[in-house]
Amino acid sequence: MSKGLKRIKIGTFWQNKYLIAIIVLLSLFSIIATISAVSSYKISIEGSRHLLETRATDIAVNLGFALERLGLNPDLFPDLVASDRWEYLAFLALIDRDMTCILHSNQKLIGRKINDSSIKKVFSLERIVTHFEKLATGEEVFILDFPLKLHLDEVNRIKNPRDGVAAALGKRPTVNTIEPIPALRVFCLRVALHPWPAFSIERKAKFQLVMILSSIFLLWLLAGFFIRAWKKNYMLEKSLAEKERMAVLGQMAAVLAHEIRNPLSTIKGFAQIYLEEASDPDIKEDMKIIVEQVARLERLTSNLLVYAKPTEIYLETFDIEELCQEIRRIFPEDKKEVKLKINCRGTQATADRLKIIQIIVNLIQNSMEAIQFQGDRGQVEVTIDGTEDGIVIVVEDSGPGFSDDIVDKLFQPFFTTKTKGTGLGLAIVKRLVEAMKGKIRIDKSRLGGAMVEVFIPSPEEE
Repeated sequence: MSKGLKRIKIGTFWQNKYLIAIIVLLSLFSIIATISAVSSYKISIEGSRHLLETRATDIAVNLGFALERLGLNPDLFPDLVASDRWEYLAFLALIDRDMTCILHSNQKLIGRKINDSSIKKVFSLERIVTHFEKLATGEEVFILDFPLKLHLDEVNRIKNPRDGVAAALGKRPTVNTIEPIPALRVFCLRVALHPWPAFSIERKAKFQLVMILSSIFLLWLLAGFFIRAWKKNYMLEKSLAEKERMAVLGQMAAVLAHEIRNPLSTIKGFAQIYLEEASDPDIKEDMKIIVEQVARLERLTSNLLVYAKPTEIYLETFDIEELCQEIRRIFPEDKKEVKLKINCRGTQATADRLKIIQIIVNLIQNSMEAIQFQGDRGQVEVTIDGTEDGIVIVVEDSGPGFSDDIVDKLFQPFFTTKTKGTGLGLAIVKRLVEAMKGKIRIDKSRLGGAMVEVFIPSPEEE
């Protein structure tokens, strides 16, 4: 099937003001809810980070006071990590400006050189630096590097090592051995915390975000089902209304055909007799006009009956080439007004053969009338392609074509751009195509005029 083939626009369902209002309100609610959920998630992430920074800063400040009072006791950090004072404390370290580890909660690391850009930034900018870091054990910790200024005498030591722990815990040391030292040195105090509390907040915020977004998705899913059911009901009502209208039109057409055809046949019969017997050229010309106009009225009533009566489909398998030969017999090559070219592809197809012929004949006649109305000897090219998916019929002409403002009206009954047209040709084509579950498309032709493409699908196997 041609990729460009599109279904004819049916109805104005998407122009319903209530539907538009529902979609707009649902969209606004979804946008506001999404923005609110994302903002809450970001605030939760920032809050969890702020919680870690606050706890780590509090520890760093307390340790600064303890180190200022008690000096560099190597047992201070291990004892603090082992105590229950700070529950989420992972490790502590004090680094000198030359990147040497002076104190560490793991005493095996004391004296080692530490090459860390975060610590270098602390010494160069003298401000707090925070980041997450994965340890060798695979655990991720939150690290706060704190610039710590201390007055220390490296010669003096605390006589009672436990006094350092007591000072850090806010207790009075047993023996005060600290002497005032005037020299000021800058260290980097590294405080590492387990991020479990913060990660718990983040997990809850992420769960809340996922729940809100899932709710919005389910809301749109339910709205889609509702709109689909609404549209189905709308199309069903439209189809029923169309069937009722066509039933009334069919009854009217049947009455008109019965009441008009008999008088028309009488008029046409007498006109043909007078046309054959009259010797006066003026009378012959008048009788010829009467016969032509009666034939036109007969075609109108016949087309009206075809359009109005219910369409029944009779499937049969036929040969594409034989179908083309039948079309050529309907439009013989000696028709000099318009050059007709018929191309056939494929072998066999299954469809309602008579309705396929009627579709092709109506399209060819429409193209020929458009070219003749223009007063030019043009060209009509027909391509009939039988495939496994169905039949594709393409009719192109070199006529004036269709302007964009009337394309949507072309399939309306009794709409025509020709002075002598009935406006039922394309309407009948559309009705027959829809009865066979096909599609129809109108576009510009490569010959300069209009192009009508019809696709009739193969019947589904039951």
